[in-house]
Parts: sequence; structure tokens; C-alpha cells
Amino acid sequence: MNPYFEITDNAIIYDILDKAEYGTLALTDNITPYAVPVNFVRSGSDLYFHGALKNKKMKMIEQNSQVSFSVVENYAIIDSDFSSDEGLACPATQFFKSVSIEGVATQIEDRDEKAAVLEALMRKLQPKGGYTPLSNTTYDKALRATAVVKIEVTQQSCKFKFGQHLSQERFDRIIAHLHKRGTPLDHETITIMQNQRRQP
Repeated sequence: MNPYFEITDNAIIYDILDKAEYGTLALTDNITPYAVPVNFVRSGSDLYFHGALKNKKMKMIEQNSQVSFSVVENYAIIDSDFSSDEGLACPATQFFKSVSIEGVATQIEDRDEKAAVLEALMRKLQPKGGYTPLSNTTYDKALRATAVVKIEVTQQSCKFKFGQHLSQERFDRIIAHLHKRGTPLDHETITIMQNQRRQP
């Protein structure tokens, strides 16, 4: 990975994971790859998701527990003319934050641990509360019918692409165009561009 783009601070990586509503889970049965979006929650360095006990995901994990997982946070589209007068499509890009993970997936069997994971997922996706806690026995049947999977992270990488590698002239030109277009996402992108530019 281009060192200009690489992020190694776990606090930054975890912030991206904790804010993301879903990620893309990639599996293989050693023959056919399969990628599917899933809601997830992080606890420590591990990730968790849930699903039906006998769906395609669970069957593939039984065959091969090695998985990949990715999260992308998109920012402004950078039109080709934002950084070049050559009239070519090549300079067009999008700025983003991304986390890519490799790990080992295992199903959780313990009822209380499954409930705790799903409770954490509820806190993430429905922070206002307003539901009976999953520790309640009301959920016993649902918990028995639900697979909860832990991804033990073995490798992770994080990338921020915000023009850090560009010449100052091109960097300033992109910012000027983003200011002119002026959407809320453009202004948020400018702030991150300037913050990343100041990194050593």
C-alpha cells in the first residue's frame, strides 16, 4: 500500500468500524467466492455478525472458516476536470476511508454470549433503546434459531485516500473545485484533506 494512504492507528480504524452500519463479508467454499453485506459490531479487536443457522453464509463457513471483511466510507467524487485540464477521464476518482480485514470465523454457541453480542449490535444500530434487553428469556427461542458468528481478526489494513500524494498545485485545485461545488460532503472532504495533508 502507498505509505501516503496507510493508517495504522487502531483508534482510527476502530472508529471507522464502530460508525459503519454494515460491511461486506467475503467467503469461499474453496470453489466459488461469495460476498454479502452484513450488519456487524466490534468488540475489542474482533467482529461479530448474525444470521439464520442454515443459510448460505453458515454453510460456507463450515466448509472454510477463513474470511475477509471490508468497510468503506465514501467521500466526495473528484471529477476529472477538478485536477487536470487534459480532458481525459483518468484523473477522475473518489476519496474514501476503508478497512480491510482477514480473519477466522467461528459460531458462538453459548446463549448468554450470543445475547450479549446481539445486545451490543442493538446499541450500535438503535442507540435510543426502547426494547426489552436480550438477556430476557423472551428471546430464548429466537436465540436458539439464530447464528452469531465471531470473526477473530488475524490481519487488518486501513486506507485513507484524500489526495495526500498530490502536488500542492493539484491539491489546491481540487479543494477550489470542491468549494465551488459546495455540497456538505464536499466541505467534509475538504476538512479531511487538509487534516491528512498535515500528517508527517
